[in-house]
Amino acid sequence: MVRKIVVALVFASCVTSLRAVGSTQQNGIPPCAQSPDDPRNYPDNMVRPKYPKDALRNGTEGNVELRAVIATDSRTKDLVVLSGDSDFSQSAIIAIRKWRFHPEMRQGQPVETSYKIRVRFNPKLREANSDVELESPRPESPSVFSSAKFRRSDSSAEVYHISDPGVVAPKQLYSPEPEFSEKARVEKQQGNVGIDLVVGADGLPRDLQVSCSSAPDLNDNAIAALKQWRFAPGTKDGTPVPVEILVEVSFTLNNNH
Repeated sequence: MVRKIVVALVFASCVTSLRAVGSTQQNGIPPCAQSPDDPRNYPDNMVRPKYPKDALRNGTEGNVELRAVIATDSRTKDLVVLSGDSDFSQSAIIAIRKWRFHPEMRQGQPVETSYKIRVRFNPKLREANSDVELESPRPESPSVFSSAKFRRSDSSAEVYHISDPGVVAPKQLYSPEPEFSEKARVEKQQGNVGIDLVVGADGLPRDLQVSCSSAPDLNDNAIAALKQWRFAPGTKDGTPVPVEILVEVSFTLNNNH
């Protein structure tokens, strides 16, 4: 098992898409949005489909697209081939039947979930590679994070947004990655943590706040790392100014496959 941490710098104003991803709202902090192709959509035990012998011998490539419907108890309720040659499709089905999918959560409860799976058989690589995309349920309606609630240590200094006229976004200069907490590693917790912060005119981060989190035990780790970040400050009409940004950290544990 390997650890994967993805850090995304999102220059947004005040709107963020929110939906449950295996955790409910805690301490007033909503769960972060999860994109349909998020790595955490990938099931466990992703064995590779076997390359059909005749196709491999003839150097024939193939593509298969399937839909897997997962019941609330994580059982694969249905597996349908949407497109693809029968030999490649059969090989894909045999392998995917062994995968362990995870149903989506809504209001703390699992719901029936549909995944779209694409399998590519490449004769040059002599293997099959798979992509998994969350198909339904779709993300819930966006919510608004009010900037009026954002605490600032210096109320006398105007804080700008990247959407303001003449404002150029800060740029990362030094951005060490957060670490998994021991509890999260042992319990295999995964999720996103969104941190709202202000990059000062000196390029230093301040006023860090968790705006969303689907991995509450990793909130402190994300904040601790971001406090060490350094930026080329944002500017307005060429002059360095404080700029509010959102940084999203995705903590993911992936199986090698």
